[in-house]
Amino acid sequence: MIKLIATDIDGTLVEDGKLDLNPEYFEVIRKLRSRGVIFLAASGRQRASIEKVFTPVLDEMSFISENGTCIYSKDYQYVDKIQPEVVKAYLEDARKFPGCEVGINQDNMGYFENIGIYQHLVNDYGYRGKLVDNISDYAHDVCKISIFHHNNAEKAVGSEFIESWSRIMHVTVSGKLWVDCANKGVTKGSALKHFQDKYGISPDETLAFGDNINDIEMLQRASHSFAVANAREEVKEVANFMTASNKEDGVLQVLKAVIRGELC
Repeated sequence: MIKLIATDIDGTLVEDGKLDLNPEYFEVIRKLRSRGVIFLAASGRQRASIEKVFTPVLDEMSFISENGTCIYSKDYQYVDKIQPEVVKAYLEDARKFPGCEVGINQDNMGYFENIGIYQHLVNDYGYRGKLVDNISDYAHDVCKISIFHHNNAEKAVGSEFIESWSRIMHVTVSGKLWVDCANKGVTKGSALKHFQDKYGISPDETLAFGDNINDIEMLQRASHSFAVANAREEVKEVANFMTASNKEDGVLQVLKAVIRGELC
């Protein structure tokens, strides 16, 4: 019996950066909650942005935000923080790449020194954020560092940067425009395990959906793991099942099957 459903947002439920979720999801979430199923949005986004996507059903939701560094439910909260000296060293390296802009994220608050990333996250994603002269001055209590590039962040920083920093931190591609960094071992999957342990829910009782590299560990924590059709190949290889693309509301199709009793 499924007791916990966790889903990514960007690329899985909606197109990257969008806030307008198909309203059918809200009714389905209400039905699932009425049956005692926990519904968990698990995203690289800030919680303020996630809440804008699910405004009509906020009271029915729990959240994993900032790629697993922040967990929030009505009776359980957790934030994982990076050491300030590590934040500053990472920023120094990340600033070397032409076209890349860097932001730091505390629990539900972001700091940015470039107008591009600021406008993209605050105006498009609905983040809470502040434009400052030097984000290194705000290196305390940081849970996630984000590198943004207007075309392709993974290509802009290159494999050498990702591999080098991955030796001491968890560096992951969160979408075409994003490379994110958190403490080693902190992922959507580790956050989902926190949740499962807190509420006594096993992987066999967990359903999860994703599309990108930062979803892989979360999918590995769910026996009922689904990649959407538009997912990266690495994600499809990890997932146990496939569903239709985000444009075809593939997640919604599976959730309706759960309600009908076709996926228990």
